[in-house]
Amino acid sequence: MSGHIEASRHAPERIIRDMFAMFTDFGSDLDALTAFMTPDYRQLVDGREMNLADFRAHALALRDGLSSLEIEILHLVCETDRAATVHLASAIRPCGARSVIRVVAFYQFRDGRLCLVDELTRVQEGHEGDDALGSLQ
Repeated sequence: MSGHIEASRHAPERIIRDMFAMFTDFGSDLDALTAFMTPDYRQLVDGREMNLADFRAHALALRDGLSSLEIEILHLVCETDRAATVHLASAIRPCGARSVIRVVAFYQFRDGRLCLVDELTRVQEGHEGDDALGSLQ
């Protein structure tokens, strides 16, 4: 039984890492990406709210507007159905301009899927308009 408890304790971390890997792989399938989320998924980014369709539009907008996106997790804390990260999102635009956004995020899970993400972002390195990258549509 302790093995099951140990495995379930790491489930949020695995979900977050796998979701980030797919999110930053611009060739990945969007249906597979949104399978990490519940149908009633909500994401709050600096006070702006997105639902699952908005998140999908966000992922498409990033794929259309960026050459690449990398996420480096600096801190990760997990509980059974909640997690929190501090991570850096490094974006490269087609013109070569680089932006780094620091993100502090809280995650809520239901039945092994993300149902809520609540984020605050801060541009650490970048250009005008980069503060909107976290909720770009």
